[in-house]
Amino acid sequence: MKKKDLVKETAFRNMGVFFWLLLVVLALYTISMVLPMIWGIITSVKSQNEFRTNVLGIPHGAPWEWKWSNFIYVLNNFYVPISSTTAGLRAVGMGEMLLYTLLYAAGGAFINTLVPCVVAYITAKFNYKFSAVIYTVVVVTMVLPVVGNTASEMQLVKILGLYDTIPGNWIQKFNFLGMYYLVFYATFKGIPNDFAEAAYVDGAGETHVMIRIIFPLVANIFLTVMLIKFITFWNDYQTPLLFLPTHPTIAYGVYYLSNSMQQEFNNVPMRLTGCILMVIPILALFLVFKEKLMANISMGGVKE
Repeated sequence: MKKKDLVKETAFRNMGVFFWLLLVVLALYTISMVLPMIWGIITSVKSQNEFRTNVLGIPHGAPWEWKWSNFIYVLNNFYVPISSTTAGLRAVGMGEMLLYTLLYAAGGAFINTLVPCVVAYITAKFNYKFSAVIYTVVVVTMVLPVVGNTASEMQLVKILGLYDTIPGNWIQKFNFLGMYYLVFYATFKGIPNDFAEAAYVDGAGETHVMIRIIFPLVANIFLTVMLIKFITFWNDYQTPLLFLPTHPTIAYGVYYLSNSMQQEFNNVPMRLTGCILMVIPILALFLVFKEKLMANISMGGVKE
């Protein structure tokens, strides 16, 4: 056997070993992610007494005999107590928390996707010195850790009258810093100028070109980023806890449930039931849009 062929065969064998090793690692990682979810689901349909005697096993009896009423009980009876200067002490149930979650997650996701998209378009298509400054600021803020600004941010939103309001929280989302600015920037850089030049010839202005010509070309990317942002905000409990104390979201409700001292909810099955209720809408959303999230996004271009 020639030396060149021997080297190729050795490299192939080494690649085969690496492939199987990587496959085993990924399989173990997948199992470590799936098993806790399965355990959480089967625990959520147990009673507290059964959980004490059967921590890891499947609930006794047929599936229709399991404790499915846990979900109904949490939906109907769980609430977060809040106090305000105007309404005093009141209870916010799951329905109201869902409304606040949709307003917070959907509105915040749209704004936090639109602003980086617009700024990225302007800086990518107009080669001014300030465009380079903005790009540099985004990169620098991603490299340098920014910590300890929550106290000053809260003080500022209180002075501006934006504290504890949904519209005020939307205004807080008006920023373009982060990775998705770079994603939009690279996308707009890759779009040929032929699209815009053809519109300019027909008398279109800059705003018309941006909204009617360019933005439809990146609609898939825009929707994908917005969907990722929506999932992020749906699972966020810290921001509502700090900046929306009288508008608790479902994520904040689950956080409150995990620390609740109410006797009927102070057990593992009920707490996991709340977690599963929060996950179900996101899981359904992922199943509907999984191809958009997982597939490679491609855009058409001008044929030469």
